[in-house]
Amino acid sequence: MKVIEIEPDSLATAVGIKPGDDIRKINGHIIRDTIDYRFYRSDEYLEIEYYRSGIRHSVSIEKEFDQDLGIIFEDIRYKCCGNKCIFCFIDQNPAGMRSGLYLKDEDYRLSFIYGNYVTLTNISRRALDRIVEQRLSPLYISVHSTDTEIRKQMLGIKKDDRLLEKIDFLARHGIELHTQIVLCPGFNDGESLEKTINDLSGFYPFLQSIAIVPVGLTRHRQNLPKLQPVSADYARQFIPTIERVANSFKHKIGDYLLYLADEFYILSGQNLPPMERYENFPQIENGVGMTRSFIDLFEEQTIDFPHRISQQRSMLLVTGKLAAPILQNWVIPRLNKIENLKTDLQIIENQFYGNSVTVTGLLTGQDIYQQIAEQNRYDVIVLPANCLNYDGIFLDNLSPQELQNKLQRQIEIVDNDFVELIERIK
Repeated sequence: MKVIEIEPDSLATAVGIKPGDDIRKINGHIIRDTIDYRFYRSDEYLEIEYYRSGIRHSVSIEKEFDQDLGIIFEDIRYKCCGNKCIFCFIDQNPAGMRSGLYLKDEDYRLSFIYGNYVTLTNISRRALDRIVEQRLSPLYISVHSTDTEIRKQMLGIKKDDRLLEKIDFLARHGIELHTQIVLCPGFNDGESLEKTINDLSGFYPFLQSIAIVPVGLTRHRQNLPKLQPVSADYARQFIPTIERVANSFKHKIGDYLLYLADEFYILSGQNLPPMERYENFPQIENGVGMTRSFIDLFEEQTIDFPHRISQQRSMLLVTGKLAAPILQNWVIPRLNKIENLKTDLQIIENQFYGNSVTVTGLLTGQDIYQQIAEQNRYDVIVLPANCLNYDGIFLDNLSPQELQNKLQRQIEIVDNDFVELIERIK
């Protein structure tokens, strides 16, 4: 593992390890990635083998248990996905985007570190043993179906990958698992879905959640299998069935276990479940309970809203179509109770991916610009933080600063903290 930085006044500095060094072993164990490093550096006595300019060196370190050495490594080189999933969103990206948006990872290490979902189709026994040995828990698994033929079709694989055997191995060794099913109407619903839920529930309590999320379809599906989206009518009929199963789990095992993505409830026009239905929010980053959490957090924040701000300000809050009813019903009316603050909502149609993609997180800077460029009466344009990536840019590489320059109006980013937003604009 190549060292790229050493923290000042660290143990690594004290023993002479430098940027550019290649850490090979700790206490005789080969260091393949940062997970190995974190696992093996926890001991109180370390023998570290490293190479500098092709020459082998070794140092000894005595330290406190689990004390860090202050070494920062190059980014992990992840394993790519070889599946050809019929619903893969990356395959539905248009041409001309930045290269990172076409990369597909299938790496259990990223599942452990970041919560990425993996299918486990090609995971080796050695990797499974490592997960158990190093307690890489929790892991997040894309299941989609436990019916062998349907799973093969959905993932575009030729052989039975024996998923349930792998899940059984991990569960028997105490690894916490969370699973998702991307629902494709007419494909993996009905009896197939019933079988999948029943099969997965057998691994409780180590398998702690099953999330069902609707398939996402863009307008860029040329030469891809024809799939049907989850419609409002479908969602309305689907929700009661899933809720009955979840309630039966709650009665039998004390946990709901089965969860639906927020999109089902919003599409159907039905009320979101209460906070208690999501228990400890095991898959909130997968869009399960995120809206309920947002609403409840917003309600708590309103206690700290000012009655008035010192000068008149007008604010345009940008959103995708899916979240619009939530913002229109909960957020906009409450913000407009603040004297001297006028807030409106702008729903952005997703021209980039097509109007079937309605989530805010997939809006582009160009779509936002084109649809609000003529909205000259607002002092501030507010963008949700989830439409930007970790580097703070949109999917089309536009930055908020560039958007602000084009619009010649103040841009503010809100990450669910409306108290802070009001402080910034007043």
